[in-house]
Amino acid sequence: MVIQKDIQEYIEKHIKLMISQTESYIPFIKIAFPFSKNLADSCFSLIIGNALSVFINQYAIRMKYPTASDFEDFGKITSKYRHQVDKFFK
Repeated sequence: MVIQKDIQEYIEKHIKLMISQTESYIPFIKIAFPFSKNLADSCFSLIIGNALSVFINQYAIRMKYPTASDFEDFGKITSKYRHQVDKFFK
């Protein structure tokens, strides 16, 4: 991994928090969006979009820019949480 360990840990903690919050909102999500065909995709996209903002901010705090390899690693980190979001909607 290219991403600094502290940035990776910060991102993963943030994603875990967002997933736990999503879990608590599942009843609302299912009622509010009954016609959505894939709520898991929508929720995962929101979580990862939020995590991307945190990822970029962590680099900005250090006055650095993420590289292409950093973004690849970000994708690897986030993809391992996909199954947790999918399980909420099965």
